[in-house]
Amino acid sequence: MSIWVLVADASRARLFKALKRNGPLEELRDWTHPESRLHEGDLVTDGDGSNSGPSGRHGVAAEPVHKPAEAERFAHELVRDLEKARAEGAFSRIYVVASPKVLGMLRKYASTELLDRVSGEIAKDLTTHSAEEVRKQLPPHL
Repeated sequence: MSIWVLVADASRARLFKALKRNGPLEELRDWTHPESRLHEGDLVTDGDGSNSGPSGRHGVAAEPVHKPAEAERFAHELVRDLEKARAEGAFSRIYVVASPKVLGMLRKYASTELLDRVSGEIAKDLTTHSAEEVRKQLPPHL
């Protein structure tokens, strides 16, 4: 079985496979979730576009609700795909490199069996970095 490396943020994830324990990484898959990149206002509408209430017009927007929900949805999708691969025996161990918030979301949805296969976590967003740059952040011998 192989060693995988998941690199993720709230809207993109990349999956790598270690060719050798101390060798380079090969990219296996790339996920995108464009909804996580949208502005809160682009995710919802309030009818005719007005923002007025009984006391007049309001200039302050409410706390974002939909954007974090999209990030959660994406994390759940990633974990679902990893759980399927784990059940099929596609990897023996996995390293997870993700922004701190996304790392927490991934942990939240992962089964105990998947978490047992996590060999290491790095709380950084490296989704736009090359495979070589990602590899430099990992232990010399995976």
